[in-house]
Amino acid sequence: MISVVVPYYNSAKWLRRCLDSLTNQTGDFEFLIVNDHSDDKGPEIAASYADDRFRLLDNERGAGVSGARNTGMDHAQGEWITFLDADDEMLPGAWETFGKAMSEENVIQLSHKRKQAYNERTKRCSEGVYGPKALPDYWFGVWNKLFRAEFVKDIRFDEGLQYGEDGLFVLECLAKDGRIRHAEKNLTTTRHRFDNPESLSHSKTPEDVMLQCDAYEEFLRRQEDPAMKLVTSLELVKLWERVSRMLSTS
Repeated sequence: MISVVVPYYNSAKWLRRCLDSLTNQTGDFEFLIVNDHSDDKGPEIAASYADDRFRLLDNERGAGVSGARNTGMDHAQGEWITFLDADDEMLPGAWETFGKAMSEENVIQLSHKRKQAYNERTKRCSEGVYGPKALPDYWFGVWNKLFRAEFVKDIRFDEGLQYGEDGLFVLECLAKDGRIRHAEKNLTTTRHRFDNPESLSHSKTPEDVMLQCDAYEEFLRRQEDPAMKLVTSLELVKLWERVSRMLSTS
């Protein structure tokens, strides 16, 4: 079974599109739809999908996407776990595609479609196993990956972060296992949308990114492997450059 965790917060505009894309899937899925304390009509929309495959949950761990994802993971029953944002979609035939991608690895990345305002492109990487010194593109996302449930049972999203929590989660996986497999480049299961002006990626503040920097620095202090130190340091440089740009234009 594959457990699909879908957190949502005031996402009524997009939630039905997302859940419709799951309703149409065949295969051994469970869909954990986690309400992160929404005060719009999202919970009503989610309730209309409740059945044997759709499990409706409330974020038990406080507010925020990290807590919602952790709640979903706490209740997941599948051998594998993947994540979907409430404004994204799962593409038709995902079960067969996931099946082709599965391997003995603990973290498997797939290609994905990136939906911009006026175009859509498929973002692919070369098939292979990547370590910290040579990560595939888009390694930081969790919406383009399968995680072996047993492997991530002791890894959680940082509930102090509202932005960048997915990259830190993947870093924690890398620190534990040391590699990510990118599946065959034509295997695609997700349409990841960048045309939602209300998404967290469009509303982040310098303070959000500085919190992410603090979390990465704390993670870096715990690392002993030189490769993990390197990849984390490089990400920290990018984050502080982003903070600098945001402050200079504010």
